[in-house]
Amino acid sequence: LGRFARALQPAACRRRPPDLLPRGQHLGEALAEDLQARIEIVLRALSSIEARAGQFVDIARARLSERLERLLGAGSSFDAARLEQEVVLYADRCDVTEECTRLSSHGQQMRELFAAGAEPASGRRLDFLLQEMQREANTIGQKCCDLDVSRAVIEIKLEVERMREQVQNLL
Repeated sequence: LGRFARALQPAACRRRPPDLLPRGQHLGEALAEDLQARIEIVLRALSSIEARAGQFVDIARARLSERLERLLGAGSSFDAARLEQEVVLYADRCDVTEECTRLSSHGQQMRELFAAGAEPASGRRLDFLLQEMQREANTIGQKCCDLDVSRAVIEIKLEVERMREQVQNLL
């Protein structure tokens, strides 16, 4: 963490007199540890979304069948082919694979920044990655109509916002 922690010191701490420098270094180290812990929370929540996303088609099929039976009556029949068409359309609209991949990639890039150390200018890069993570989380939330996914998206958005607040102090 050493070099990266120094990069995460707020600018005011880097300009302090030498006798106060250790305090700024401790602040940078604490900030780096906090950001790393929050990235892991985000990636765990993302894993739960990915696990749940695989079930969307089956859930949609069951919900549509249930609604049709309620509307048409228990003994009525409906066109199974048409039901499958609607399920396919729903599955396409709710596919969050690309968003999950991008969100995971951004999280991995942040991990790499922490592992490799960073330059003071990395605050802008972190801010950009966090902005992109927030954007992907918003898209996932808009596409999914599932309570468990909504909870995970809220968790991701909260953690990303907390990280952005920390990173804004670096800029």
